[in-house]
Amino acid sequence: MLRRAWLLFLPSLVLGMNGLVAGSPLEDFRSSESIHGLHEIDQAARAFVAAENARNNTDWSVAEPNLKTLVARCSVLLNTRWGEIRLFAPDGRELRHKVVEVVCAKSVSGESWTISLRVSRVS
Repeated sequence: MLRRAWLLFLPSLVLGMNGLVAGSPLEDFRSSESIHGLHEIDQAARAFVAAENARNNTDWSVAEPNLKTLVARCSVLLNTRWGEIRLFAPDGRELRHKVVEVVCAKSVSGESWTISLRVSRVS
């Protein structure tokens, strides 16, 4: 009996307890009165990429937002658009990467913000 119990918990230990938990860790990061939730930002980016994939017959996948991101709650609807980030390699080469930008034109603090989420082609 003890061996069966051990076998039930072994996958969760190997997968870091994520094997038994359904959903994304972003489920816990919802909007509050003053903070805009990463879950809503992620959903806006995923909806944008899904619409773009359907419209252009492409296979883009968007990364989740960084869990350290903290922004003021948006008082208007979020906008999404394509963007580009520029990175520089140690040898001086410029690298450009396509991103999805989730934009808030006006937050409860009166300022605007933009969060860039990396995208990649699904292989």
